[in-house]
Amino acid sequence: MRKKLLRVLLPGLIVAAAVALAACGGSSDSTSSSGDANSQFAAVTEPPSDAQQGGDLTVIAASDVDYIDPGAAYYQFTFMVTSATQSSLTAYAPGDIEKASPLLATGEPEVSDDGKTITYTLRDDVKFSPPVNRVATAADVKYAIERSLLPGVPNGFVQTYLSGVQGIDKAIKEAQDNPTGGAPDISGITAPDDTTLEIKLDNTTSIGVIGALSLPVSAPVPEEYAEKYDAENPSTYGEHQVATGPYMIENDSSGNLTGYTPNKEIHLVRNPNWKASDGDFRPAYLDDITIQEGFADTVSAAKKVLTGNGLVNGDFTTPPAAIKQAAQEGEEGQLSLTPSGGNRYVALNTQMAPFDDINVRKAVIANSNRVDLRNTRGGELTGPVATHYLPPDFPGFEEGGGLEGPDLDFIANPEGDPDLAAEYMKKAGYSSGKCEGDCKIVMVGDDSPPGSDTAEVVKSQLEQLGFDVDLQKVTHDIMYTKFCSTPSNAPQVCPNVGWLKDFNDGQSMLDPTFNGENVVPENNSNWPQLNVPEVNKAINDATLIDDQGERNQAWGDVDTMIGEQAPAIPYIWDDQANIQSADVAGVINKANANWDLAFTSLKP
Repeated sequence: MRKKLLRVLLPGLIVAAAVALAACGGSSDSTSSSGDANSQFAAVTEPPSDAQQGGDLTVIAASDVDYIDPGAAYYQFTFMVTSATQSSLTAYAPGDIEKASPLLATGEPEVSDDGKTITYTLRDDVKFSPPVNRVATAADVKYAIERSLLPGVPNGFVQTYLSGVQGIDKAIKEAQDNPTGGAPDISGITAPDDTTLEIKLDNTTSIGVIGALSLPVSAPVPEEYAEKYDAENPSTYGEHQVATGPYMIENDSSGNLTGYTPNKEIHLVRNPNWKASDGDFRPAYLDDITIQEGFADTVSAAKKVLTGNGLVNGDFTTPPAAIKQAAQEGEEGQLSLTPSGGNRYVALNTQMAPFDDINVRKAVIANSNRVDLRNTRGGELTGPVATHYLPPDFPGFEEGGGLEGPDLDFIANPEGDPDLAAEYMKKAGYSSGKCEGDCKIVMVGDDSPPGSDTAEVVKSQLEQLGFDVDLQKVTHDIMYTKFCSTPSNAPQVCPNVGWLKDFNDGQSMLDPTFNGENVVPENNSNWPQLNVPEVNKAINDATLIDDQGERNQAWGDVDTMIGEQAPAIPYIWDDQANIQSADVAGVINKANANWDLAFTSLKP
């Protein structure tokens, strides 16, 4: 989960904006303000009855996708692209929250009575875009999953969610031992015929596997076309990819992407081989979609969207001033507030000094004014201050402490407790209650608002404890791919991370992000690199539970255990603010909390 707001050099302006936003959204209470605003600016999840076919849409973005290869894609903004260009086995339609809908599959997967075999039946009418031009089969899905184990395809979640699939450990070793030798065979995944995919399980339930296969990794990839690109490390299939959705990234006759220039533009055109059918729930109204990147000044970018034509925001979260403008002056529908089903937090690298000391981490959290951090995202209108990691209205949330959170003194005061922070610093060996000696720490954050504002507030709060903070600002995608998601190059603090659910289960919120067994060399999502055996075991045990009530309790307990380790500063369960031009009939995908390009149209 992942995005960007106003300069924090003048914190009073941000507080003022938050107050103004609260006034237009409800009372000063964070939960009621957010609730009233959600009702007033509720996300539209269905196209209008008179939705117009045709037209060109422009998406304004601050930075690039994480990986253009759908096998590695693991970023909210990237999913905007893959949801329009690829056909995974199942996918979340705009109004889906609890369960994904069949897409490449003809229906929900069948699970055997013993829970150890999952069977998907596939449609027989989904074709690859040029230059492949043939029907996609179950073997193509098998290959898509297997290639995601290659070091050249840095997938961040398959090894986590598919850890109990038969033969996956052997396949992982094969891929690591021979990274350019082609995709390894996962013996537990078979394609008995063109429309049948079977998955055999050992020590896991089907819940996580089925959830993971709603992500782009299950979109078919033709082996005969992709294998030469996958023989490279990193794979270059992403720059030559073919589509199975209504849109494709523009390419030439050889398959080279002419519509993708990193950090500049992604151009989507109609896939000539895609045909509307009852099996595909995407109406695909637009003729042409251009994603324009590089709008680092997100305040100006937001104004451009609100006053322009045929524009929506992409990877950046709407700045507070623009939220206020859209709420008070914009036309109806220009602002949408969507509960993200996720969180935002400041990750503390538990593998590097001084944050390898739990008392230092507790001190940092105790000192943090999380209300100020939340205000950099837009104040009360954009969601309550977080007290733990599972978000509201999510399985395990109440079991994890609800809005009040767990009984932990260092996170009890949302406005911070400097005296308590000093006590924890003394426990860590700093007699003065502040850092002494070598106090320099490196923090890598966003270079544009709101992330840059959040980073500045974090820097100020760390300096209050005596730390000498070297804040390095980069684009949001680089922050993830080069630094925070690459453990070997990770800084001590990552102030602009957060997580959006992969599917509606506690595993998708806590397993990739806090299980020490899931730290991977690239595309890593355990940003604190937390590796506590007791926590790892509790996570692994929770994945084996089938009973939903027991499972929710287990994930709530895991949430509390993680909080006790103080790996990060959770500061908001946010309602994502998206904006559009007045002539756009935008549709929000509630699972991704962003515009669904395959459902959005231009007004007649």
